[in-house]
Amino acid sequence: MSLIVISDLHIWGPDDPLYSSLLSLLKTRAVSGDTVVLAGDLFDLFVGNKTVFKNRYSDFFHALSDATNRGVKCFYIEGNHDFQLKRTFRELQGVNVQPTEVSFVLDGKKFYFSHGDTVVRTDYGYRFLRAFFRSPIMKAVIFLLPGKWIDKLGTLSSRKSRERKPTILLDLPLERREYLRRTFRSFAAERLALGYDFVVMGHCHDLDEMMFNIGGRTGQYVNVGFPRAHGSYLSWSPGEDKIQREKLP
Repeated sequence: MSLIVISDLHIWGPDDPLYSSLLSLLKTRAVSGDTVVLAGDLFDLFVGNKTVFKNRYSDFFHALSDATNRGVKCFYIEGNHDFQLKRTFRELQGVNVQPTEVSFVLDGKKFYFSHGDTVVRTDYGYRFLRAFFRSPIMKAVIFLLPGKWIDKLGTLSSRKSRERKPTILLDLPLERREYLRRTFRSFAAERLALGYDFVVMGHCHDLDEMMFNIGGRTGQYVNVGFPRAHGSYLSWSPGEDKIQREKLP
């Protein structure tokens, strides 16, 4: 009945070492009764129900299918690099795909998960783009476009994005870094005040965590960080009062 959480792997292809780590988590770490939360941006590009992506990451789908068949529950929260995935997973029983957030109770504890890309409410440019790429018009366009075109365009866009933005929060200017950390912590505090015991997010690649005392209750916020740099994922087991970081296989 353990919990395993991973996000922001940004896997670029089958030869990426982090792809092997993801497969190992699904094949050997997750056992019957466990819950796995894939909290977005597992892949640097995976958009829509396209054969090019499903073939590229076929081992992932096999490992995920085997895991759910042996009694592992799986939630996939879409990120800003992997979205419009409901049709992709519809044939996999036991995989729950959500566009923004997931919450549930384990052993009497309430958990909240989000990729985190909607946390910064003042980032109007990104919020517009996010809404645009998830709009009915764009869903139709993505459905009609050949997968190879989406792959080429998305890969180019992702590469340019990496050139513009640092990979981890610590690479940002101090003022921006402190603003993002405050914003994510504030969002977590809001959720904890609603009765959650644990809040988990990713997206900002910040290896951050904080314990809160709200209304006499203790709650924990954890950010997955950036596994490519930090080399870890999150886990929790019944009876533990904190989510732990574990080394990636």
